[in-house]
Amino acid sequence: MHYNTKFDQFNVRSYHYFLLLSLIQEHKSISRSELAKLTGMSNTSVGKITKELIENELVMEVGQQIKKEGKGRKATLLEINPQGAYIIGVEIESDCIQIGLISLNSKIIDIKSFEHDLKQSSEKTLEIISVEILKAINSLDIDTINKIIAVGVTMPGLVTWPKGRALQVPQFNWHKVEVKSYLEEKLNLRVYVDNDVRNVLLAEKFFGSMSDFKNSVCVYIGDGVGGAMLIDGKILRGYQNIIGEIGHITLDPNGRMCDCGRLGCLQTFISSSEIEKQTKMPIQKVFKEFKEGKDWAVNLIKRSKDYLGLTISNMVCLYNPEAVLLAGPMVDNYPELIENIEKIANQYVWEPYKDSFKIIQPSLGKDSGIIGASSLVLSEFLRHTNIDI
Repeated sequence: MHYNTKFDQFNVRSYHYFLLLSLIQEHKSISRSELAKLTGMSNTSVGKITKELIENELVMEVGQQIKKEGKGRKATLLEINPQGAYIIGVEIESDCIQIGLISLNSKIIDIKSFEHDLKQSSEKTLEIISVEILKAINSLDIDTINKIIAVGVTMPGLVTWPKGRALQVPQFNWHKVEVKSYLEEKLNLRVYVDNDVRNVLLAEKFFGSMSDFKNSVCVYIGDGVGGAMLIDGKILRGYQNIIGEIGHITLDPNGRMCDCGRLGCLQTFISSSEIEKQTKMPIQKVFKEFKEGKDWAVNLIKRSKDYLGLTISNMVCLYNPEAVLLAGPMVDNYPELIENIEKIANQYVWEPYKDSFKIIQPSLGKDSGIIGASSLVLSEFLRHTNIDI
């Protein structure tokens, strides 16, 4: 298969090229001398590689660093050039599909949304996506087309890595769908596919509220519950790439029936779909009754908060993160769910872990999905430079 090799790290770039690019991205603004100190490379080597990065339009000079001591020559600062390369991001949700052209600094240049018809086959959905991506590409000028790195796809469900096969997506009724291979054949571009929760954590790591943390976890709460883990700056995947399915951890073997067919799964206590089943009313009304102080609603949401706090404490004991990202529609739409949640989690956590972590909320808002898809590509673009310096 032929790919756009302009940005193919495996064929045309050296390790140090991507190492410096990765560090510039991480630090947002940095001088050549600081890069030399961080890497142990000579100033000459750093100069040669950054010159190449600038010539390739991936990096740009943005001004000079103010020296605190006021002596010596001011250092020129380097930043990622947002117009140096582009990523096509695809977000597949139950009700909608979004396709966007995204710059290297996460700016959405153009975006298109259209309805996702769950009644149609997976192949039909992928055909529509490929047609729409090709339309978007063909509307661009040739210079922009030549700067497209790859396509990133984010979606719910169990997705294998690196083959990008959707093993099971209950929301879409998809089983063993070859998402990556289908799109690569149609688009003639490299395609990366992964689970939406991991991509939300990546997006916040690259461009949002998690940028200061190399060790973090995400608890994602919507109509189900999912998790993701970032340790030493690397996404944990596990065998089959399905690590993080915390919604199906058994918390009460005599509990309610989960939609997976087992009893007492975590998501039966805190997901919107399960709360709606148990109350036989829309989640909006449940929280309305909670705000009005109705005893049944207060008790129900208190139970959900307790189980969420217990979940966070378990994640902290398992992964020892610096920060826990709480994300998803339940967090976005009903902040009451996470009010005082750090205090609740610390009530459950083992003593040595108390107050060792921060609870963080997302900062990217409604665009976190499409930015997450692009972050997946950026992560792979820089992946062999994810080391501590």
